[in-house]
Formats: sequence, C-alpha cells, structure tokens
Amino acid sequence: MNQNAVEYLCCPACKGELELKPEEREESIVVSGRLGCGKCDREYEIAYGLPNLVHPEPEKLPDIDRQFLDQYQRIAASYDRIIRLMMLAGALWEPRARRRDLVAPLELKPGDLVLEVGAGTGSSLPLIADRIGRAGKLFAMDLSPGMLAVAREKMARKGIPAEFGLGNAGYLPYRDGLFDAILHFGGINTFGEKERALAEIVRVARPGGKIVIGDEGLVPGKEKTRFGRWLLKQNTLYANKPPMDLLPDGITDVDLRWIWRGLFYVISFRKAETVEERHV
Repeated sequence: MNQNAVEYLCCPACKGELELKPEEREESIVVSGRLGCGKCDREYEIAYGLPNLVHPEPEKLPDIDRQFLDQYQRIAASYDRIIRLMMLAGALWEPRARRRDLVAPLELKPGDLVLEVGAGTGSSLPLIADRIGRAGKLFAMDLSPGMLAVAREKMARKGIPAEFGLGNAGYLPYRDGLFDAILHFGGINTFGEKERALAEIVRVARPGGKIVIGDEGLVPGKEKTRFGRWLLKQNTLYANKPPMDLLPDGITDVDLRWIWRGLFYVISFRKAETVEERHV
C-alpha cells in the first residue's frame, strides 16, 4: 500500500477519516501496519502491503456472500483459465471483448482516477490502465484474498501500478465523490446487499462520473430457446435480471444492453452533476 493512498480512504463502517500507523515500510510502500479510525475506534490491518478494509467481518456477512467468498477462494488459481475457455467457446477473445464492452463505455481519459469494485483476478485492470496512462490512478477492491492475490501478481508482472484493497462492495472504504469512473462486473448477482452496494458505488463516484455494472443474465427471449434452457440448468445465475429497480436516485443517462451472445447484461449511467451525498 502506498502511504499516500490513505488520502483516498475512509472507515467502511462509519466513513470517518483513517490514520495510517505503519510498522514496516519499503520507501513509500507500507508493508505492514494498521489503519485506525478516530471516529469509531476501529482498526484495520495492513499485511504484505494489502489493507484489509472488509466490513463487517467475513463471519458476519450475509450467507450468500460467505458462500461465494469460499467458492472464489477455491477457484482463484484456475479462474482465468476457466473464463478464457468459456469465452473461446462463444467465439469471443476475452481481452478484446472486455475492452469493447466494459472498458470503452467508461469513457476514460488520461489522468482519470478509476475504481474497479470486485476486481477479481484483475483481467480488466491492464485495459483500464492503458486508457488512463501513468498520470491516472487505479484502485482495485475485492472481497476475496485469493482472487486479489492473482490480480496483484498479474499487475506486478506487467509493471502496472494500482492500489489494491480488501473490501465489501456494500461498505466501500473510499471517500465521497472521488472517482471519475467505476467498473463492476461479475458479482452483483450474488451480493447479499445489492441495493446498498449500488448506492455505495454512486457515493464514491464524482458528480458526472461514469459507472458501468454488469453480470450474468440472459437477454429477454433467450431463456425460451433450447440453448437458454440448457444454460439455466447448468448455472442458475443466468436467471438473474438486471437490477434496474435497485438503482439509486441521483443518476442520469441510464442505458441497459446485453453483451457476449446475449448472456450478460451491462448497465451504464452517470452520477448526476449535483447530488446530495447520503451515507448508507
């Protein structure tokens, strides 16, 4: 964790300011230490350069969050290979599809400050970094230590800087109105607190900031086809509908579309230019 990253963080529980209490440093990188909240007296550990800002504690998460956290921990090492093969089976090259359908809609510019919520193994991070350049700043958050470990290694191999953190989408550890753009793809269906997570994502976006969210969900009518019926038997997550009714107030330019052979939905929108911030 870069010591300057604390300027962007807040307590995920009460949104209070955090004080950095380093124990081991390597130049500007905090290898170990703690982040303390002066408002609610909570402390969060930094270990191996990674701040753990998960709230509530994993054992207090909704059952569905704990279930999928365990699942992603088990498959973290093989996740990229599984996804790449699935995409190829649909005649899609994953990097190109991500760039076109997930990153391009963010409308990124050099120097932007960007967050990926639920970054997983970080397959979209290099594509985002390429758009924002060295003048930009990239934050990546996930609930799964295993998935985030793969992402950190991937970015280190490519020599691309990013600020990683463990966190829960329903209690984001970032200050209000920060990010020029936010991406979340591949987790909203399984969030235990979907509405809360969507509100938090909007909270940490700057006014006018672009937000792109998506997950499994069949384009209307596909569930009636032979392939659609077969797919739903293999993976019930494809029965999910876009959570349009859970989108918070204070957003504009809402757009819904389906991508990747009509198997995934993508919702894009902007945070309104004038929004009264409300902590959830």
